[in-house]
Amino acid sequence: MINKVRNNLFTFTFIFLISGCDQFSRFNYENFKCGYNSTGIQEILLEKVKKGSNLKLLTNKSSEQTKIEQVIGEVVYFNFQNKQFKIDRKNGNLIENDQSKVTLLKCEVSKFKM
Repeated sequence: MINKVRNNLFTFTFIFLISGCDQFSRFNYENFKCGYNSTGIQEILLEKVKKGSNLKLLTNKSSEQTKIEQVIGEVVYFNFQNKQFKIDRKNGNLIENDQSKVTLLKCEVSKFKM
């Protein structure tokens, strides 16, 4: 009886720990749809959220790729067309910093993990 309880407890603990680990997921995509706007960025696709990873952008004219410059908490920083951008992964705010001009956009967030 004690062995059965111990085995069930071990199994439950193992499943609980595994379910909380992102490293075991095969795919992890975060998509931000921003629509037509002054920045030219319509959509942002994140796969790996770490410094140096690729970030895909769908613009008014084409599909572009750039690198993630920095990640601080839920905020991802990147450069595109000599402008600095940051996207808040939690609420979908995209902020463009172009010298003296700052543009704030609200993007629709969708996440997929498998």
